[in-house]
Amino acid sequence: MSKKGRVVVLEKVRVWVESMAKGGPVKDELEAKKVAVPHNKNNTSSSNGDNNDLKKEEVNKSEGKKGFKLISLTEKFNCRARDLFEILMDENRWRGFTQSNARISKEVGGEFSIFDGSVTGKNLELEEGMLIVQRWRFGSWPDGIESMVRIMFEEPEDGVTVVKLTHSDVPEEDRYGNATVVENTERGWRDLIFQRIRTAFGFGI
Repeated sequence: MSKKGRVVVLEKVRVWVESMAKGGPVKDELEAKKVAVPHNKNNTSSSNGDNNDLKKEEVNKSEGKKGFKLISLTEKFNCRARDLFEILMDENRWRGFTQSNARISKEVGGEFSIFDGSVTGKNLELEEGMLIVQRWRFGSWPDGIESMVRIMFEEPEDGVTVVKLTHSDVPEEDRYGNATVVENTERGWRDLIFQRIRTAFGFGI
């Protein structure tokens, strides 16, 4: 092992280092997929069919651009709408219920950084107890990709608040080719934000 095995292990490590320097195995797989797709240039019937499918997809996918998804959630809380609004806009309370660093401006045009800087963005619209509109970006997303978060607060009865969240332009893949962005983002809203608020502040239903 010390004579023959050492040579084999060193060669495998060398190949791995070269692969990671170029972007890793995921990048190689993505490049292979891109090359494999366009192989029916001369087949007009197949091409027309693909074009028709793309048109249908564009029509049906009215919630956003190709490669992006829309997250829509409705949640209920035992609290006043203004209380929940203040929690989401207060960096000290964010630190409390997420157990992570947060910096949040309460001004329109102000910037924020939450979850230890893994999410950054800017306030676009703020109406106390009624509406929060923000631009969100996750650090793991491809460069230049930003999403839009819109949170509406409704109080159908005293002490009960309904939150309607739409998170649009969420990319299907992160910069590393992982296709779990939408699933993880939706789970983050449910478990890491809304559920933790219920638990920390006693707003559960």
